[in-house]
Amino acid sequence: MDKKNDGQELRPYCEPFEHISDVCRIIRLCFESDHSEGTDDSASELNCLRSREDMTSDTDLPLVVVRERFRLSGFEYFCVMLGISSALEGNGAAPTFSDAISHYPFIESENVYLTMLAEKPFQYLLDVEEGCGIERRFKLKSFIFNFIIGNYVSIPNISLNVYPDKFPLLYGDLCGYGVEFISANALSCIIINGRTGSGRRTLAAQICGSFGNNTAVVYADDIKDIDEFADILTGACVLTKSVPVVIADEEVKKAVSLVNALTDLLPIVFVCANSEESPIRPRGRNCLSLKTAPLDSALRLKAWEYYLESADIDVKFLAERYRLTVGDIAEVCRRCSPRPADIRELMGGIMSLNSESPVCKLIHPMFRLEDLVAQDHITETLKRIIRTVESLPRLMEQHGFDKLFPYGRGLGVLFYGASGTGKTMSAYILAAELGLEVMRVDLSRIEDKYIGETEKRISEVFQKAEENNCLLFFDEADSLFAKRTEVMDSHDRHSNAQTAHLLQKMEEYGGIVVLATNIEGNIDPAFKRRLHFTLEFLKPDTAARAELWRRFIPETLPREDIDFDFLAGAFDLSPAEIKWAALSAAVCAEGSPLSMRHIMSALKYEYEKFGLSFPNVGYKKINLGGDQI
Repeated sequence: MDKKNDGQELRPYCEPFEHISDVCRIIRLCFESDHSEGTDDSASELNCLRSREDMTSDTDLPLVVVRERFRLSGFEYFCVMLGISSALEGNGAAPTFSDAISHYPFIESENVYLTMLAEKPFQYLLDVEEGCGIERRFKLKSFIFNFIIGNYVSIPNISLNVYPDKFPLLYGDLCGYGVEFISANALSCIIINGRTGSGRRTLAAQICGSFGNNTAVVYADDIKDIDEFADILTGACVLTKSVPVVIADEEVKKAVSLVNALTDLLPIVFVCANSEESPIRPRGRNCLSLKTAPLDSALRLKAWEYYLESADIDVKFLAERYRLTVGDIAEVCRRCSPRPADIRELMGGIMSLNSESPVCKLIHPMFRLEDLVAQDHITETLKRIIRTVESLPRLMEQHGFDKLFPYGRGLGVLFYGASGTGKTMSAYILAAELGLEVMRVDLSRIEDKYIGETEKRISEVFQKAEENNCLLFFDEADSLFAKRTEVMDSHDRHSNAQTAHLLQKMEEYGGIVVLATNIEGNIDPAFKRRLHFTLEFLKPDTAARAELWRRFIPETLPREDIDFDFLAGAFDLSPAEIKWAALSAAVCAEGSPLSMRHIMSALKYEYEKFGLSFPNVGYKKINLGGDQI
């Protein structure tokens, strides 16, 4: 065992605090002693410090971790020691490099001035005054200081992540490709393309885990000064044995600039992007492109089970029903934490998650086929659509129809007819009968004046519908699916480009798309050719109107005798108009038994509301408060 000069035996440090205390003591000794006389004592103490450090596991001493990971020379390590001592015991004035040079006992054995000129690795460890020369003051960067004293390391715009080993391996093949590529290249950049939330960061973390590294996630759009941020990121990654994962969904060029600014201290870098349209080609690094694909039901099940941990819920239905990304599954489970009660709560979380989109909303349909009062041709066509959807998987897989339809095996349906005739209700009925939710598109939020934005929102809608395996419903569809025009100016070209993009998405979509419009002729013929069913909604006949009146006036509502046949024959109304008239009449009754007088008063208001003349029906001269019918 090594001996000290005074004959005492050296021993390992028991804890980081003891080590830091010894560092502060030695720095005091270096500054308190006369430089010419105290050099031997200071050198001896520093040698003893180094010997005790070597006897202690380096992972137990944060200062030694800093020295080893940044490969510090003796003088560089002395500056870090001076920085921690000044921060803990100083008088408020930060030390200068001149202080470090004049009190470092081994100054003759190191060319410290070359270190000062190179500035590395000081730029990763220290905050230094502007200017040049050795009189500049310095202090430890805050995250370096916090690491040394054992505090939590937090760095603005950098998320340091340690992924647990038990996280399911979602992309085994891609992980293997990444590990093999990194092993064969000294400087590498792995580009992972895929949807936001598709598990890109998890894939990067699992590749890094194979080399014993963590990840440091940064968003390119958060970066202000590339060079300054590159230094901070390098310091954070070297300190924590992390690999940068740069999210480039919004700022691809800035992400490439950041990667170019990183040195060989970080031999591995990941860039995550949601588009392959902008190539990512950083300088001096060998690149590998990987692409995440939608998860199958088995992998989605693993993700559900991981995030729900010990919750006793059979989520196989959710894994098969909803084609969510792993990011969406994680968010749903977080919202339902700490312990969801049952599968219905998780389904509510999925609905809530998808209700936040500015362009579409997920709705659980409440109507069934038996609730519909309509002409026979409407009911029969809806039944045929339902049978077709239910039969498609079997016909595709077992009888070879998949070869005839290699792309886009979904169904397109057009409902057209006057307002209030049941188009929206029928779309909800289709979804309910097939066990699907409805994703209703807000067309007012789809179109944007800026080139490319409308296409991005259209893509978002179809992506959301695909993930939720739902019926996609465009009401008043002629505003988006209208006929293309002759190109007269840039606006026409822009509009036609949007139509072409919409056509492409419809062809690729594997679910059900329902378009509803008042006027069939407004729909572009190119869309009609891609529709599998068209259904006209007419106003109900007299018998249907009588049935609608009976349904819309609940039996539990107190009422007098109501002449449903008269109401059906006298007023040519749509289902929606009958529904609102029935509700308005109930309000007029104000708790008294509903009578024909209340209904006629409500009907009179409905006609006035639309500026129409009330029919001259001549029914028993009901008193309407001054008006006689």
